[in-house]
Amino acid sequence: MGLLPTVRARVPELPRLRVAAGVLFVQALLLAGFLVDWRLPLLATAGFVIGVFLLDRPAWAVCGMLAARLISTGTTSFFSIGRVQIGLFEPVLLFALVALGLRAVLAQKRLWVPFPWKPVHLALLGWNLVGLAWCVRVGDGFKDVLGLGVILATSTVIVAFIDTWERFRGALWTWVVTCVLIGVLAVGGDALGLTDYGAQWKASASGGRETGLGQQPNWFAMNLMFVIHACFAFALVHRHVLARAGLFASGVFITLAMLTSGSRGAAYSVVIGAGIVALGLPRFRAWALRLALVAGVTFGLAWAGLLGDAGRGFNRIAQNVDVIFARDIRGMNWAACLGMFTETSGRGIGPGGYVDNLQKYSDWLYHSVYRYPHGIFWGQLAHGGVLGVLLLFALVASVTRMAVQTVRDCRGTVAEPLAWAMPASLAGYFCWSFVEFNIDEKPAWEWLALLTCLHLLGRAHARGEVALPARKETSA
Repeated sequence: MGLLPTVRARVPELPRLRVAAGVLFVQALLLAGFLVDWRLPLLATAGFVIGVFLLDRPAWAVCGMLAARLISTGTTSFFSIGRVQIGLFEPVLLFALVALGLRAVLAQKRLWVPFPWKPVHLALLGWNLVGLAWCVRVGDGFKDVLGLGVILATSTVIVAFIDTWERFRGALWTWVVTCVLIGVLAVGGDALGLTDYGAQWKASASGGRETGLGQQPNWFAMNLMFVIHACFAFALVHRHVLARAGLFASGVFITLAMLTSGSRGAAYSVVIGAGIVALGLPRFRAWALRLALVAGVTFGLAWAGLLGDAGRGFNRIAQNVDVIFARDIRGMNWAACLGMFTETSGRGIGPGGYVDNLQKYSDWLYHSVYRYPHGIFWGQLAHGGVLGVLLLFALVASVTRMAVQTVRDCRGTVAEPLAWAMPASLAGYFCWSFVEFNIDEKPAWEWLALLTCLHLLGRAHARGEVALPARKETSA
């Protein structure tokens, strides 16, 4: 029996006057919605129906939210309220949060589940709220704060309701299928001439770079990159031959679809992640440490000028870093970020306002399409200052500790390959994030939330509270 019959039994007989007043209030809200935008009351009505349907299916709500997060792009936005774009994800998020929140209240389920990186994220959100006091535009700054708030909300419900191995597998399957669908729609749509977003982005206007439903090519690649290693790791422990073959084929297809973006950063991230996954093999770990030692000694000799012409080649790269800051688009933005950091004495400019501050550093950049920090670290340097950067690295440290603990707790279970693969994707993204992206990008935080679910399952398994299937059973 589901939750709804229990809810009906709990609801007392209400006086007719209160019912009438409630109906009138809802009608007034719908009328006000019509005055703002005729689509708002339609979305609200649809949301009520969907919310009732999802009330007994919390895992479906979370999986639907994940799928909408992956598919939604700026091009698929329906309309905007101020600076906030409303697309597929926003109404799905609202419906899912309402349904899951109501479910938690009625089922007396704890939503505020503690996990390792939550305190750092709350501190980051708090620092951005404080930064509204000195930001250039409060509206623009509030949009950034809202983005961090949405991350907290989505992470909270994901961690709260993806609380069993079966639900975790369902969420992972949802991610894989959604990425395959995105690849089919993007690559297949362009091949058949059904879609053409190439002219929308300067990076793809000359052809040869897939945009993926209207995204900038690098963002399209990043959207697909996270699940690649997990596809192969999940296939290794799946007992069904067809599912295993499907996961391998999905991993290959998603990789090829990602590479159609022409993104070098995505390719490097996958290679970095593959190296971390390989560290799960003891023999590879031993050889990797030896090679890292040799590489470190070689670089040190080159830096000291003891390798002749080869050393001069190494040093030429370091000596020409100033060219990057003078002529490269990313370097020009990084120089602007440093300028904002120093001019505010390390406090940062606060949330939002990057474009408004950019003109004093580069008028050309200000009037171009490249006016964003090009890197999470650089964005934190400009917006959050010293404290923002410290919180960023505190976040990375807490996630790293969580990932290491997850590997230890899942050792010998079907979750062990995923315990290596999921942090590997995040590590590749972190390296890539030094030259691209903003701190509130999707779907990095949703992937981190799923890793957190695996971490909590591993912790419960280590304490003997739940039993993850043993690796030899291959019963994923």
